[in-house]
Amino acid sequence: MILAPELARRRMVSPIRLLHAEGGPWRVAVEAWPGRDGWQGRFVFEPSRSTVMPVKREGPVRLRGATPEDLVADAHDVPEARLRALLWSLA
Repeated sequence: MILAPELARRRMVSPIRLLHAEGGPWRVAVEAWPGRDGWQGRFVFEPSRSTVMPVKREGPVRLRGATPEDLVADAHDVPEARLRALLWSLA
């Protein structure tokens, strides 16, 4: 989906936690943007340590909320085991 410039500027990224997986720490954030019926978003995983080739992993659009705050609050409730499984599935 291509967003109009005014909507693209409203895209936000909110860090939610640090996850230990695959031998090191990963920063977990939620990327959110306005959708047709509220806000939609996805989890984004980035290695917290410097690597030769840092690999950012982006999940599918699975988060939805009336406001960005609702979406991020729901993301905080996702169990760590579920986030770890999602990270592994994106490898």
